[in-house]
Amino acid sequence: MTNTLVAFGLAAMTAAFKAKQRPLTEGEVDAFTARANELVPDDALAQQAVAAFLTDLPIDYVAAGQALLDFTCAWSRIPTPEEIRRAETLLTEDLPSGFDAWQREADRG
Repeated sequence: MTNTLVAFGLAAMTAAFKAKQRPLTEGEVDAFTARANELVPDDALAQQAVAAFLTDLPIDYVAAGQALLDFTCAWSRIPTPEEIRRAETLLTEDLPSGFDAWQREADRG
């Protein structure tokens, strides 16, 4: 990811966590909208997520925040807890090599 994408992800997560706690102020909404337009103007998915967040915010700010957080995690490809546990397991195991390693992974599906 580039610094621009990281900056958008952080801005989106900040707005999402705030929205999960309380309604955002008009200034916070304006600042987030401007930041998103500055950082990811050509990312259609990110712009759609921002638009949906802004639409849903006055109706149910908690759900809007959760939806934006879910989008940001998927969009930025933050690993799931299962993926993290699997990586930790792989790092601590005495793994087979060559064909045996391939077969082990193929057996896991």
